[in-house]
Amino acid sequence: MGFFLGFVPDKNSIQKISEVSDEIKEVFNGFGVDVRWVKPQGYHLTIVYLGEKINFFRKLYINFKLKKFKFNSFDVKLGRVKLGISRKYKELIFMEVQEGGDNMRELCLELRKILRLSDDVDFVPHLTLGRVSKELSPQENSNIVRDLTFMSKNLEKISIRFRVENIYMLKTVDGGYEIVEKVELE
Repeated sequence: MGFFLGFVPDKNSIQKISEVSDEIKEVFNGFGVDVRWVKPQGYHLTIVYLGEKINFFRKLYINFKLKKFKFNSFDVKLGRVKLGISRKYKELIFMEVQEGGDNMRELCLELRKILRLSDDVDFVPHLTLGRVSKELSPQENSNIVRDLTFMSKNLEKISIRFRVENIYMLKTVDGGYEIVEKVELE
């Protein structure tokens, strides 16, 4: 289980993301690659990872520190589906953030500073769709990336855009998430 601060897409966007995910599943099924897919109710965008466990006092501290935190709402537009966000997470299947990523990076930096968390130089705004369950050979990886690129171009006509107005404390639960609480901002 992990705790984090993040955003939740609206219901319409979740439906569209689910449609994209269903299309993308064909690529992995075609290559016989098992994937642990995120359930539609688990779609979210993480801003700051808080840790595996949060006790009562840590939660109070976070709420206290964020009481006077303010941010301007902004739009997020999701783009292409990709495989491997970094060398460390090469099994990750995700949708890139085409618009709103700069706002997310600024929020990440500001929240890390306020909460006195170590810097996360690897922060890449994204929405996770799933994780490949095995180590892919270079040839499998190349074939999947090629097919995802082709398929993503066809899926670009599906505009997935939503407005971010609230930050939530979330925890991972069985391939999804659970909202622990809405962070009350002044």
